[in-house]
Amino acid sequence: MTTEYIPLTTQAKERPNTNMADRRVTAVLVVSPEEPDEEEKQIREDFEDRLRERGVELKELELEEGVTVVTVSAGFELMCKCAEEIKLSLPTVAECYEIEDEGEDGIIDKIMGFFETDQEVDYISAPFRWDKKELFAGIEDPDTFFRSSLRSFLTHHILIRTDVSKKKDTSDGINIRGLNYLKLKGVYTDVFILHDRPSTLHRRKAFKEVDEDSKVVDPRKELWDSWKLWYKFQPLWKIRNYFGEKIAFYFAWIELYIMTLILPTIFGIIVFVYGIVYSGREIDLTATNHTGTNHTRTNDTGTNNTGTNNTGITNCNIVPEILNNGTDSNKSVSEQGLETSVTTALYDAFTVFNNPATPWFSLALCIWGTLFVEQWKRRSNSLKYEWDVSNFEQLEPDRPQFYGSKTRKNPITEEEEWYYPFYRLYLKISFSVLTIAFMVLLVIASTLGVIVFRAAFNAGQWLVPEPSAATLAALNNDTLAAAMKTEHKERNDLYTSVLSSVLNALAIMLLGFVYEKLAYILTNWENHRTQTAYDDALIIKLFAFQFVNNYASLIYIAFFKEGVSGTDDESGGMFGNPKWKDTCGYTDSGGNPLCYPMLVMQVAVLLILKPMPKFCKDVCLPIVLGLISKLKNRGNNDNVEAVNAGPEKTTELIDIIEEDRKLIAGDTDFTLSEYTEKCIMYGIIMLFGTVFPLAPLVALICNMVDVRVDGYRILWKNRRYIAQRAEDIGIWQYILELLNMVGVVVNSLILAFTLKGSPSIIYKEGKDGGNEYEPWMVAFAFEHVCFALKFIVSYIIPDVPSDVQFKMRKEQFQVNQLFEKGQPKKDSKPSPNGDSNPAV
Repeated sequence: MTTEYIPLTTQAKERPNTNMADRRVTAVLVVSPEEPDEEEKQIREDFEDRLRERGVELKELELEEGVTVVTVSAGFELMCKCAEEIKLSLPTVAECYEIEDEGEDGIIDKIMGFFETDQEVDYISAPFRWDKKELFAGIEDPDTFFRSSLRSFLTHHILIRTDVSKKKDTSDGINIRGLNYLKLKGVYTDVFILHDRPSTLHRRKAFKEVDEDSKVVDPRKELWDSWKLWYKFQPLWKIRNYFGEKIAFYFAWIELYIMTLILPTIFGIIVFVYGIVYSGREIDLTATNHTGTNHTRTNDTGTNNTGTNNTGITNCNIVPEILNNGTDSNKSVSEQGLETSVTTALYDAFTVFNNPATPWFSLALCIWGTLFVEQWKRRSNSLKYEWDVSNFEQLEPDRPQFYGSKTRKNPITEEEEWYYPFYRLYLKISFSVLTIAFMVLLVIASTLGVIVFRAAFNAGQWLVPEPSAATLAALNNDTLAAAMKTEHKERNDLYTSVLSSVLNALAIMLLGFVYEKLAYILTNWENHRTQTAYDDALIIKLFAFQFVNNYASLIYIAFFKEGVSGTDDESGGMFGNPKWKDTCGYTDSGGNPLCYPMLVMQVAVLLILKPMPKFCKDVCLPIVLGLISKLKNRGNNDNVEAVNAGPEKTTELIDIIEEDRKLIAGDTDFTLSEYTEKCIMYGIIMLFGTVFPLAPLVALICNMVDVRVDGYRILWKNRRYIAQRAEDIGIWQYILELLNMVGVVVNSLILAFTLKGSPSIIYKEGKDGGNEYEPWMVAFAFEHVCFALKFIVSYIIPDVPSDVQFKMRKEQFQVNQLFEKGQPKKDSKPSPNGDSNPAV
């Protein structure tokens, strides 16, 4: 097998000519099964007539179960005009350049090359112009000029911007009555984009292996063959060419996230192992002499050893309350020994996470967060240059749903345009902020209400009342009476905990449902001009709820729960009532409540269980549904169609449409839920990773599994997502920076107050045996050191790599030269369509 250059035009000629009439079918409109009224008939006729006038080929087909669909095939010239309208950058035939590297590739370059999955090349691009179409590479081959994602994007753009209105009318809040308007009216019930088949391959590739048996390539299988290699980099160019820049940016971000998680994962494992060794030493000291008093234990030979604590260590040991209360004379020696073993095991488990290395790990997490964000800025700027979306947000067209209330002359084009007054948008956003703030406070109130409910019911024992005095007296045994009271209290606590958990879950689900609906309603009402502005406004609203919903309980445990636990029966409690307590379950050597063991458990459980619903939905549910489908179709194998059985088996257009229609219809915006989930886990690491050094390891494993699951399901199990363009990850970058800033503050407070007395170098024993430094001093010092280091790191790392800056200047110069001369240089090397040399 040899490798040689094959121009795209030659590749197109070598493809079989089967299904040529179906090759340009990109989108499918599903007609409403209900009998349309006269208005709906007229709207549909007007819409389809205008599409045909613009050069769109429509074809009505009948599928199974009487479903009627309309296939959409946009003409090449129409897509070119659309590309010019939105100033889409496409590869030119300009002479490309290559930055010469000094010397041969080093060992690092060779190692990194092993993990690469993309062999795509980057061409000099410029905004497309129809009158200069001969200057764009591959223009002579309409079948391959637009990559697959662009064909999807342009077709959908044409559909949503083909206006059926007779005159300008924004009384109903709709500026363009296109496809979205027809779906709102019920003319069409659904629209979806077809997945690529071997006979509908649209790609740009400069080099190809010559093999007579593999001239027709399945683009989905080709993409998945690269994607499924978990130990290699993701094929970002292929993802971009198939799904568009918005989804590709997400996978680029998650790839960098996974790579940078390796360092804190290694550091966290080291801290965890050190904690095990350290806790073992401290357990021996505590068992020998607990809290500085004589404590007797029996050694292996059966003799008693008595020791005193003269180590000088004043760390805050975890000592469950039973040890502080002494021994129970009613219990046997074996029972007391069992309780001591249990409490020692609990002590061993939690002192692992509070050791002298904890502050260093906290500092490392804060610095890692800054390094990750800065590295992503560089990666993002490189990709948006290579993918030709550097100016996307400046040139982004208006949303079809945007409507203007006034007209004005555009200062640049001097044409009349509709606009929406800024003061009205400002007033609407202000109202939305107040509404969202009220909803967030409502979520906090519901969380506090559940806490108060639990404390009140535990104090009053209302679910399982205490046995009456007569019942206890009838027992005539103090031990049995005490045991009965204890049993009733434990049952009441159990029922109260279960009931409060159910109420909390119901409150979160109900408020979450209402909040999400309200967020969409408010964002639509605000009337944002571009899709990027709309997405950013929606993300802020949704993430505000998720932030409070996921972190409220952790913040309460870390900073407030100890205050209502109390040190004895007469202290603490809610609303000044000592009986209304929400105890931590552990105390320190001085009898003070200690909640960080509960915080460790809560963080660990949240990190491990958080991805489970998504895993069940994306992995377990499709497997179960697939098995059910196979069982239903057993004995009728002719009708069984496997999605990934091989597109070559589906040759008829109706079969292709039917196959894609039966796939899972995903969310409109695939990235919204994915970013939300990953940023919530990122926030847990940044805010509370100090108490659980294995948090980066859990996140690393979850993300490595999730990214491959996502790739498989959007390729084979889900309908194809409509390609969307983007310049970066949007407002999620600012959310990451916000989480980094909040993480510094929270970590400093955790070290100073939650892990008070931590055995580390930032604490120093005073003359009275306590800490010489006040907690606020520790928090203040740690916070300022972190912020100073973060500022230095962000300052010395440039946002745009130097080679990208050079390429941008060089590309602008060559594009100007090309359009001035009107033709490429004669000595230029072949391009993707045989006219120029690809750039590296």
